[in-house]
Amino acid sequence: MGARRKIQKIQKKSLRERLPGWLNRRLVGAVILSSVLGVGLGAGSWLLAKPDTLPIKRVKVEGEFRHLAEQDVYNALGKLTSGGFFNVDVHAVKQAAESLQWIDSASVRRLWPATLQIEITEQVPLARWGKDKVINIRGELFQPPGQGLSEALPVFFGPDGTEEKVAKHYQLLSGLLAPVGLQIEELRLSQRRAWDIRLSNGLKLLLGRPASQERMGRFVAAYPKVLKEKVAQMISIDLRYTNGFAVSWKTGKETSTG
Repeated sequence: MGARRKIQKIQKKSLRERLPGWLNRRLVGAVILSSVLGVGLGAGSWLLAKPDTLPIKRVKVEGEFRHLAEQDVYNALGKLTSGGFFNVDVHAVKQAAESLQWIDSASVRRLWPATLQIEITEQVPLARWGKDKVINIRGELFQPPGQGLSEALPVFFGPDGTEEKVAKHYQLLSGLLAPVGLQIEELRLSQRRAWDIRLSNGLKLLLGRPASQERMGRFVAAYPKVLKEKVAQMISIDLRYTNGFAVSWKTGKETSTG
């Protein structure tokens, strides 16, 4: 009978009394942590559900503006920047900003407790493309509104889909011409993929297909020695020769130089 009573007493002990002390502490901690997380999630959901909670009071637009007015950015964003700190749609704000033609990229972030910061990077124009478009330094086309085209920019022409190729070739050829003080005013790629250049001094270069660095190198080497002083009398220089070039003169003559 004494043994049976001892067994009954053990069975009546609570779960807490039967568990080791370290496990009791972990169970209590887990219960407290769950409660805290539950309260936090509930509070977060409440804040997200209320647009008037912590409203955005200030919108900061930052960046270096050369072609675009800062006010144009604010106008494009409209009501997208209104609302609460937590529920303002930063992705929609980014898309709205980047929809402006002169904007290359935009980054949007919240600054506690009531500010929305928008950093703008403008497009860097490399040249005009055709009549009304502009090509950037990566060879991407965009079309600025109104009179956004600068006459100082060079002009590119080429078949659709060759924009990146033309942009890269321009930067290569410009680097070769720079040491002799020459600049490209017009770069043209024909349907047959032949290259023509008109320089800022009016001289036309026929590079053909392909426009190799070797051909341009021959011209650059000869220009300061035998060509520079006679540019005003020239129409074009044909570089499509293996070991030389041909000069077309305004008098109607043509001479070949080895």
